[in-house]
Amino acid sequence: MGSELDLPDEFRSEVEAAFSFLLEEAGFAGPERTKHGLLFRGPGLDVDVWLFDGREPQVSTGLAAVGPDGIRGRRAWLDELYVAAGCGPAQDVPGSAPTRRSTIKRVHQHATALRRLMTGLSAPELSQLIIRFTGS
Repeated sequence: MGSELDLPDEFRSEVEAAFSFLLEEAGFAGPERTKHGLLFRGPGLDVDVWLFDGREPQVSTGLAAVGPDGIRGRRAWLDELYVAAGCGPAQDVPGSAPTRRSTIKRVHQHATALRRLMTGLSAPELSQLIIRFTGS
């Protein structure tokens, strides 16, 4: 894998493909490259997909509510929101990614979980769930 500052192109390509439904179906823009991954900006909601390539490599997806003023609120992790919304168990959104193959698998599992979460909730409803869940 690479360092956090030099993410593998394959990771970025897989995220772009797996999360393309955000652009095609949900009105999101992006993705923008960040220090740890890719950021998708949507109406009232930002989605970050990160690869932490350290001692215990992990794929993480965070969702942040964005106010009308464009200021990001607190972030909640996809697995937590997935469970809170009644979509299924946290095991549906695993993070551990010790190999290239598991990293790619995690990206697709996260995309599937996010799609399921967003099928049941609109972006404003998701933003409200994040706010309620994080207490901000």
